[in-house]
Amino acid sequence: MTNRNSFPGIFEALQDAILQNRSLSIRYRKYRGEVTTRIIEPKRFVLVERRNSKYHRICVSAYCHLRQEDRTFAVYRIEKLSIRR
Repeated sequence: MTNRNSFPGIFEALQDAILQNRSLSIRYRKYRGEVTTRIIEPKRFVLVERRNSKYHRICVSAYCHLRQEDRTFAVYRIEKLSIRR
């Protein structure tokens, strides 16, 4: 089993949640360092171009229950996740 707290493990868990239409609880580190816990319903992966860097970032588009709207989360900022039952 892949470690769900590593980038490959988190990516795999997100992929599984998208395919199985499952909600996740995530620990997410925001741009300025603040950590929040959120319940999300991931929908799809997206590449987000960053103007101030030379690479794209893999993100997940998801419905966020905390903000009650669709949001985009950078996968590398998800520190931990668990599948909601």
